[in-house]
Amino acid sequence: MYDVIVIGAGPAGYEVASLLGSGGKSVCVIEKDEKHVGGTCLNWGCIPAKNFLESAIFVKKAKYFESCGVDISINGFDMSKLKANTCRLICDTKTGVFNMLKKGKVEIKYGTASFIDENTIKVSNNKNSEELTATNFVIASGSSHREHPLLKLDGKNIISSKEVFELDSLPESILIVGGGAIGCEFATFFNSLGTKTHIAEFTPKLLPAEDDDLGRTIKREFERDGIKVDVKANITSFEVKENGVEVILDTGKKQEVLTFEKILVSIGRVPNSKALNLEVANIKSDRDFVEVDENLKSISNDKIYAIGDVIKTPALAHVAFHEAKRVAQQILGQEVFTQKAIFPSVTFCSPQVASIGVSEAKLKEEGVPFKAKKVFFKPNAKAKIKGDDSGFIKILYNTENNKILGASIIGNDATELIHEFLVAINSNLTMDDLSKMIFAHPTLSESILEAVTH
Repeated sequence: MYDVIVIGAGPAGYEVASLLGSGGKSVCVIEKDEKHVGGTCLNWGCIPAKNFLESAIFVKKAKYFESCGVDISINGFDMSKLKANTCRLICDTKTGVFNMLKKGKVEIKYGTASFIDENTIKVSNNKNSEELTATNFVIASGSSHREHPLLKLDGKNIISSKEVFELDSLPESILIVGGGAIGCEFATFFNSLGTKTHIAEFTPKLLPAEDDDLGRTIKREFERDGIKVDVKANITSFEVKENGVEVILDTGKKQEVLTFEKILVSIGRVPNSKALNLEVANIKSDRDFVEVDENLKSISNDKIYAIGDVIKTPALAHVAFHEAKRVAQQILGQEVFTQKAIFPSVTFCSPQVASIGVSEAKLKEEGVPFKAKKVFFKPNAKAKIKGDDSGFIKILYNTENNKILGASIIGNDATELIHEFLVAINSNLTMDDLSKMIFAHPTLSESILEAVTH
């Protein structure tokens, strides 16, 4: 019998398992197979996607640096080399995960887990099955690609983000169905490398979770780069033909018959919980999300915790890491991080998009007295030096006490700059506090000072 069994070895699972093991608990983590250790984030998500993007954005910026005198000659793009480089990155990072679990004396078992009762799970693989018991369980089973109601994946013509990393060559054209973070990131990737790229987003804007001005700006910048964008768009029919996939794209105002070599479906993710047999362990769920209380315990079984994509918190690896720490602290009897914690939302498209704190839409909805201060990167010398002065920084602050409530950034290094506001909001800083600080010149960060003093 183990003290804790963790189901899933993605960011949430391997983090909580290693913390508990290092804290002296006997821990077993269950994963499908060795290939899946690290979860979607490491194997088919965050890490490989950002590696693909880094190369693509280098190509995108090459023309600017040629104008600066750099002799750059780009003769096509070798997908096989990018795939090999990405594979090495994944392997190196996964080695770190295994070392962390080994250091915590965590036992790893491979197979599919399902509950038999409140204290027991069955782990089954191709060779055998066994029953394991534990005092506590942590469900960290992650999520999978959400299926489109019409466009069924075939792994060849109609693909998910997972199959992007298996492509042997770049398609001549691609339709990306879904304009959220993943869709926008892959739009940047394909467009930067010469693929004719089209986004169809069902809602009225790209990046639906962000404020309207960010959605409008990213759409404008994408279109300036040659990406075709349709919002309020729906695919009403499709047919796979010899020369690609023919679709009817309906925007409400018009219908178009279009053909693409590939279609990438990117409309969100769903929790991996159906195979766990939750009911026999008295674990309540809603639309396959495990229902938990403020302490990340199952609302119906206090022996069970759930973290990561399998609960209704934002499906972000950094949120999962934080939840893992909170659960480990509770099981180890340590002081527990507060439930309320702010975190950045980041999208690595070009230009980058990031936000933190309370959104403008939420502040309006709640009737909070606030103002928005916005400064554009256009006059910023460092942005021009980096070859892209698009975008802006927007700061939201309370007009009664001047405290910073939230921030949004679109532009160069937004995913790094946003952490300055993470510190500011957590420290309850005001606009006056920021105005007294000295920012280095020339930097992108000094635009923050411009926003608070003008």
